[in-house]
Amino acid sequence: MAELLTNSQIREALESKLSRYFGVKPEDATKDQIYRAVIVTVKEILTNKRSIFKSEVKKEKAKRVYYLCMEFLIGRSLKNNLNNLGLAEGYKSVLAEMGIDIDDIYEMEPDPGLGNGGLGRLAACFMDSLTTLDYPATGFSLCYEYGLFKQKIIDGNQVELPDVWMPRGEGWLVTRTDKTFPVRFGGKITESWENGKLDVIHTD
Repeated sequence: MAELLTNSQIREALESKLSRYFGVKPEDATKDQIYRAVIVTVKEILTNKRSIFKSEVKKEKAKRVYYLCMEFLIGRSLKNNLNNLGLAEGYKSVLAEMGIDIDDIYEMEPDPGLGNGGLGRLAACFMDSLTTLDYPATGFSLCYEYGLFKQKIIDGNQVELPDVWMPRGEGWLVTRTDKTFPVRFGGKITESWENGKLDVIHTD
């Protein structure tokens, strides 16, 4: 169980990931490599717990909840997961031995741009509640490549820039190449530029 992990086991797991994925020892690893190693170790713990829970649900032939929503604004996952697993202090101590402040690692995680408003936050709260109450629930949504736009003011004008959250946020994602489904849309797309503005029109 995750809550029984000792500091030496946490360190061993981190060293193993740094060696396997980046070919480095802790003293030679960059902060980004350590961040990614932490994500992988925590994800493995969660995956094991999920597997055990799914086996129990299957054994009991329990009903399952499938929650479909356009967005889930779940927020950053690392700090929440470590606290929920009871491992926050252990990781903090081990990382400190490596010369790393865990708060710096927390700050490296981007807020996943999986939505843009109250609906997504409400959906995430529902999932938190279902999990806390031990319901076998799974949320299904869209995996948006970009999140909320980033705003800059240039010469008094608002300029929107894409919120590129994937480069560090994709560590929590599990690619399932064995399960792919074509999604087809009818009609045709036409594009036209007018006065410096692109119009994309979906017809038929």
